[in-house]
This record gives sequence, structure tokens and C-alpha cells, in this order.
Amino acid sequence: MLYQFEVSGFKSFNEKFSFRLDGAKEYSFNREAVRNDVIKTGIVYGVNGIGKSNLGLALFDIIFHITQGFESNSAYTSNYLNLESKNDYAEFSYLFRFDEHYLKYTYRKKSLKEILFEEIQIDGETVASINKVESGTMFCSLSGADTLKTDLSETNIKSIVSYINTNAALDHRDSKNKTFQKFIEFVEKMLFFRSIEGNRYMGYEPEPRAISIDIIENGNLEDFEDFLNKAGISCKLCSIDKEDGKPTIAFDFGEKKLAFWTGASTGTKSLALYYYWMQRLRVDEDSASLVFIDEFDSFYHHELSAAVVEQLKKIKSQVILTTHNVSVMSNEILRPDCYFVMSKTEVSPLYLKTSKELREAHNLGKMYKAGSFNG
Repeated sequence: MLYQFEVSGFKSFNEKFSFRLDGAKEYSFNREAVRNDVIKTGIVYGVNGIGKSNLGLALFDIIFHITQGFESNSAYTSNYLNLESKNDYAEFSYLFRFDEHYLKYTYRKKSLKEILFEEIQIDGETVASINKVESGTMFCSLSGADTLKTDLSETNIKSIVSYINTNAALDHRDSKNKTFQKFIEFVEKMLFFRSIEGNRYMGYEPEPRAISIDIIENGNLEDFEDFLNKAGISCKLCSIDKEDGKPTIAFDFGEKKLAFWTGASTGTKSLALYYYWMQRLRVDEDSASLVFIDEFDSFYHHELSAAVVEQLKKIKSQVILTTHNVSVMSNEILRPDCYFVMSKTEVSPLYLKTSKELREAHNLGKMYKAGSFNG
């Protein structure tokens, strides 16, 4: 699981910004929101423009050089570096915990495509590193990596992490190698999606798949219809063929049909995206490692928002949500160590934002509106 994260010099993050998920308290309620003393399901609040979306982008920068290559992504290619930073690079640091072992991965980038420095530590010991500013020589002490070429100065290798993972014959009986492999698997299964500004996602699947085709071909059309009806959207669905012969979902009005993506409201389209991913996330063996949903309930009624959080608590994935919806800030849904308030320098759980001892009976949403967590 992701334990801690730090970033600086990236987009809106000038100085070092910290996000810690290791601050679980001993609350006796909603225990499923925490796993092994790490926050499993968390919700981040913050004023407009504070950087909640940029937090998601910062967290997912890692996927572009470990799992997906350097593909173009407009969210990253525009204003990658913070304009006020004294450094000409952005620095990212991730601390993961896998069983009882810790892996820390730190790197610096000049742009999405240009890595200047990388270091991997496992249980406090540096096992791989490179500083391209000083030299192009890689250090790696992982068992089975001794045959790798270490002078990378004349190569087009961007990341030593993907280089080691792809080319080294690592001994998987070695505990450090096992931790390294779990790290790779975690990053490969990270998922970011949002429905504002269009249905977009990053990570988890290398190729996007049309939502309609996926629902129809997997035999989920009736289940999707039931899902929408339970969400308060009364409708009957069917499958029709588009002009290119490919199937798509439509609203069924008897003799007349209306293409789903033409007739659906913005909120209904958002639910379709959520349904698409939940078909995968609720299957443990295929579930994502970390799910970040930006403005997860922008188009939802508050009761639907609460129902979505309840569903996400049950899946295996570690989940981070951003929202402005205070109606889901309730001890009936999560707990004070799972709700976070974002500032320019950190994301802090509610219990650190007040001198009061927060208990199950407290109305967290009311306290938030009253400014109790502005400290």
C-alpha cells in the first residue's frame, strides 16, 4: 500500500508537499476503511484551486516511466514544472509498505520525459540509483542484476526501474527482489479516473475500451440498467448498432431508441464510467492497487455519493477520493483519520486540524462548515 508521498516543483507544488496515509487512529468504527494501520479509503477536501487535481496528477506521474512508457498526456505536458520553484526539476518521493517491508522510490524530472535522478531504498538500504547530472552510471545491488550494463550514458534508457525489471534475471526467492516486484505490480495496477471535463483515466489498462462495448460484450447490460434504476435514474436500456456496425447502448422507448451517449445527462454518463470501473475493481484478483477518483461525485445526489463511498470501502483497492461534498463527511461513512483537508503544503487528517478529541458522535460535516478544521 501507499504509505507516504511527497512532491515539490511540480505544477502547483512549489515547496515540499506531503501526503501521509500512515496516520490511522484506534477508532472502533468503520474499521474496513483502514488496513494494517494504513488508510485504505480516504477523502480529500480543499478549497477551489488548492491543487486536489494536481495531487492526483503528481501521484500518477510514476506510471509514465514504469508501466506505460512516455506517452503524450496533455495534463502533464502543459506547465509540468512549478513556475515559482528555484529548481529546474520536480522531485517525487513514494514510500510503500508491502507486508512488513518498506520501499522508498525517489526521482527527479526535468519534464515528463526527462529523468535526472532515481533512487530505490528497501528497508532503508539503497538497492539501486542513478544520478544522470553527475554521471550516467547505475548502481544496483539486487540479486540477479549483476549482469546488467551499468554505464547508461550512451543509451536511451529513461528509467532504471523499468530497465531492471525488464532485463535483470532477479532471484525471486530473495526478499528484496520480492519487495521490488510487488512495487512494480502495484504501480502497474494504479488507476486514476475522473468524469469532469469528459470521462478520462490513466493507468491500469494499457488501451482504452469503449464503455458501451464493454458492458454489452460482457453481458452486463441488464445489470447496468438495474444499477441506474437503483441510483434513481428510471430507464430501460437496449443495444443498437451504430452506422459503423459496432454495438452501443440506447434508451429503449418501445418503437423508438435514443443512443445512450446522446440522451444521457452528465451525471448519468458519470455513473456509466463509475460502473465500468467497478466491474473490475470488485473482483479481488483483478482489482487495482490504488484508485484515485478526482471530484468523484461532481454530478451525484448526496445519497448516491454516500452509497458510492460505501461500495468503495468494500473493494480490495486502496482508494483516494477528492470532493467538495460535505454531506459525505460523516462518521457513519468513514472516520476522522480518513477525511483529509488539503493546504498548500500538506494533506492533513481531520483529527490533526483541531484540538478537540473527535469521537463517533461528532457531526464532522457540521464542524467543517463551522470552520473547526481551519487550524
